[in-house]
Amino acid sequence: MVFFSVHLLLILFQAIWTTIEGYWIFHFDKTPAVPSLNILRQNRFNEPYYIFSGTNTGYGFYGIKTSTAKYLRVTYLDSLDHVLQRDRYFNLSTSNGISRLESSASYLSNYIADTDKLMKRDTLFPKKYEDIVSFRREYITKVFDWLGRARASSIPGCVSYRTELLTIVPPDTSTQTLKSKPQLYVIQESLFPTR
Repeated sequence: MVFFSVHLLLILFQAIWTTIEGYWIFHFDKTPAVPSLNILRQNRFNEPYYIFSGTNTGYGFYGIKTSTAKYLRVTYLDSLDHVLQRDRYFNLSTSNGISRLESSASYLSNYIADTDKLMKRDTLFPKKYEDIVSFRREYITKVFDWLGRARASSIPGCVSYRTELLTIVPPDTSTQTLKSKPQLYVIQESLFPTR
């Protein structure tokens, strides 16, 4: 019973803390610092428990301007950087293929965010993660290159292609009107020459 109560308190703490932290980061552009709560926050010491128990997912506890859908898009360009074609579904026509593509976009988004966190993780030993971050960034670049390369050579006049990872962010609920539309943000993009 004690373990169950402590586990529920951790879930409640994580829910409240991620909501406050998200609000604080969005509105004040900095992370709130409460040293006495750092023991309970997800960190490298208690992260295995948070991952094993599923407490780290945080579904339903995010606040204002939380991105919803993430997707990949390739834009094929000519020598004057005019758009020849845009491809969001990579010639996939089945619902299974499209859902797998959407899940890979979400995976890439999380991978990029984790890489950014890894860079900021240990300020005492920044060299410790340098090779890992370099490998992860190279992996992301290669995935972006691979996604557009297959079709680029078959499009007449295509000299380059831009691969983008995009997310749709709903408008702020406090300023939302009937005509408010979701906004499109680029998480990461890369430009490659056609080979």
